[in-house]
Amino acid sequence: MQPKILPQKHCPCVIIITMDKLITDYQFQLNEPACVPGAVVYSVQIILPDDISAVLPYLNAVLDDTWYDHENQTLIGSENGRRHAFRSNEIKVAGVNDHTQAKQIAIETVDKVNTVWQERANINPSFVEKKLPTVIDIYQLLPGTNCKQCGYLTCLAYAADLRNGIARLEQCLPLSQPEYAEKKERLLKLLLSD
Repeated sequence: MQPKILPQKHCPCVIIITMDKLITDYQFQLNEPACVPGAVVYSVQIILPDDISAVLPYLNAVLDDTWYDHENQTLIGSENGRRHAFRSNEIKVAGVNDHTQAKQIAIETVDKVNTVWQERANINPSFVEKKLPTVIDIYQLLPGTNCKQCGYLTCLAYAADLRNGIARLEQCLPLSQPEYAEKKERLLKLLLSD
């Protein structure tokens, strides 16, 4: 990556170095699960006017626990204990418990993408793909109680957001009960398999 060097008019000995940023403009909004208005778990949606799919293989190399689908330009990974879903013109960050955090989370996420983009010459991009399990595969391993303790109206709605990295496994409180231990273990293997 070549930085742009801009000489100052008043002092030729001072230069300002500006680095290329992939994301220069964005909007964000706080979303609650559509099926449960008033839920206590939110996601931050960052809407991008420009395509960021070129950074996905680099993010795939640096984020934890990623699911990458190069053909569909989708990457789901973890950063700072939160799940992030990256698509060409959108980023969603799950597990936001306090709506006042939305702006800071959006700033940090955009900064992370721009930092990875700026450092891409030093990162070996990873095109290793890990396909997401189906929503039905996940749903079949959930308790199926539709108890709403996770913040979703149904286990199926929760399974869909769990698959997409919007929901977290620990949101399903019944899975911590002994009678669901085997299902929880199988679900962990499904969600964390390579």
